[in-house]
Amino acid sequence: MLKDIVTIPSCLPLLVSYLILEFAVALVPAVSLWCVQFLMVVRVEVQTAVDKRTVDTRLLSQVALGRFGCAVVTRLVLFVKFRIMTPLNTRIKLFYSQHVFRANVRLDVPTFDDGAVQRQLEETSPQNSRSSIAWDTVVLAARISSTFLRLFSEVTVLVTVLHEQRDGLLMAALCFAQSAAAWMSVRKTMHPGGVWAATTKNDDYIKMQGLKQLVTAPEHRKEIVAGGLWEYCVSLYHSCLEKLGDSAAMDFYDALHHFRTSDRLSISSFLHEPLKEAPHILFTLRAVQYPASIPVSITSLHLVMNTTQTFIYGLFSLLDETRSVADQLSRIRNIYEVGNIPNKIADGKEPYPENQQTLTMGMAIEFRNVSFKYPGSEGYALHNVSFKIERGQLCVIVGSNGSGKSTILKLIARLYDPCEGEILIDDRDIRTLKLADLRRATSVLFQDYTHFPLSIKDNIGLGDPDNANDEDMIMRAATLGGAKEFIDKLPEGFNTYLERPVRDYYSGLPEGTKTLFGRPVDYSSVRTFGNISSSGSIGLSGGQMQRIALSRTFMRSLASESKVGLLLFDEPSASLDPTAEHDLFERLRQLRGNKTMIFSSHRFGNLTRHADLILYMNDSVVVEEGTHDGLIKKNGEYARIWMLQAQAFLP
Repeated sequence: MLKDIVTIPSCLPLLVSYLILEFAVALVPAVSLWCVQFLMVVRVEVQTAVDKRTVDTRLLSQVALGRFGCAVVTRLVLFVKFRIMTPLNTRIKLFYSQHVFRANVRLDVPTFDDGAVQRQLEETSPQNSRSSIAWDTVVLAARISSTFLRLFSEVTVLVTVLHEQRDGLLMAALCFAQSAAAWMSVRKTMHPGGVWAATTKNDDYIKMQGLKQLVTAPEHRKEIVAGGLWEYCVSLYHSCLEKLGDSAAMDFYDALHHFRTSDRLSISSFLHEPLKEAPHILFTLRAVQYPASIPVSITSLHLVMNTTQTFIYGLFSLLDETRSVADQLSRIRNIYEVGNIPNKIADGKEPYPENQQTLTMGMAIEFRNVSFKYPGSEGYALHNVSFKIERGQLCVIVGSNGSGKSTILKLIARLYDPCEGEILIDDRDIRTLKLADLRRATSVLFQDYTHFPLSIKDNIGLGDPDNANDEDMIMRAATLGGAKEFIDKLPEGFNTYLERPVRDYYSGLPEGTKTLFGRPVDYSSVRTFGNISSSGSIGLSGGQMQRIALSRTFMRSLASESKVGLLLFDEPSASLDPTAEHDLFERLRQLRGNKTMIFSSHRFGNLTRHADLILYMNDSVVVEEGTHDGLIKKNGEYARIWMLQAQAFLP
């Protein structure tokens, strides 16, 4: 890690300066303590001044200036240190954010969905968004080193100061024991040892927390309002509160605090108060025995008590931080390991295609006895499936929901590998082909498509990364996807964010509430001045959202017309109205050329009549295959379902 940090531009001089200042701050308490020893001499001088009416002004000035100088130096050093920390932290944070970003984005679907990998990725996030794990490690190492230096220097000076004082070391030992007992008591309460886990089995508490999430999450609001659920939710919540009693107000941290503080009776708590008075008792006894030493003894007592308290605090802080070193080093190691997580879908070695011109004729797809189970599932999503799609054919996969239509497309895109059997692309095993080449030659629209938290322009442009900034191509893709007309009507057009990844912040009270003097809170003028939208997201219909997704797919097929040989569409018209669906299929057939095109759908009609091959699926297997006319003549399951849907349009 240190080797990487020093290679970051301008980080090495900043890091060296930061460490020097950290160690300088650590030495200041010892210097201040060394100045305090002169107060003992001052106490004697005070007695002499009373007797002889003379004062050593030079000595008094030295003590005062020494203490003042330590305070000023500490403040200046801390100021400079914090000024250095900000750019150093920023550069380290940016460096490792790129590393973590790359580690996340390179993972394939089954690897990313793995629970162990998800936990590993979560551990790369710092607890504080203003910092980073690498910077926290640097700070921890510097703090441990500086704390050790501070404690060593303070002990050295304290022993030097007290070894000539009567009972000075004994007084230090008593103060140390008292402070240690106090800290042991607090530490045992706040930081109990051992490995532990916590859960709740109380159904009422779980239900109450679920109700809280139900009424606060925006995605549930329509069901609450339309279903008239609010009165029932209030009644159910009140019932849970009555059953739970006071425990309803406790969350995990409240329960943890209650558990840790419920019993504070311990040996250290009993010893704390007697030991607290031990130094004062010793001082009193010595004052009776040696009255003349009272001025020096008072100074020694004050010096020792203050020093031991800060020493104990530093010592236990050092021990706590030392214990966290292993955890911090583990997190640093994890940051580097996530970049080397192997993908479960192994990359092939053979380039594809061997001749780029062949893509213009489409791609041949063949499944041979393919069976597949999704990770963690015991049931087959596909079972012993075999079929062949020739170059340039239009294939439509039809069947009921859950029959395996979408799974076939995911296997062709090689998001997963089959558990049994093999998939051939142009008579070559798909697992031998380079993944980058295969995916560059394929354009896919999934049924469960998502929109990126970027602008609409970027959402469409990323359909083809090589032309992501070509605005003319983006406009054409949006037109073909049927999205341009409504996008142009949006306030910010193609620069509109469907949902902004960065929220806006407002000061003071929420809008609509009233101030103490009765004036309503209104941010409209502030928003106008700052060109801030009144809403962080834009509301589009399901059909409009699907048109944007279609535009992204068109972007790939248009911009890379000679590079794409296979178009995969999973329920592309699920959210479209009949007119939009008809127009979409007409555009697709016209733009298809000689490319291989595969659709999955549970609706028959527009496409099946034009299909070169229809695969009818049911319960994870291909039941029938052929053309529309052939399957109708066969009078099997396909014909039965087709007639069932056609009856709605027959007189």
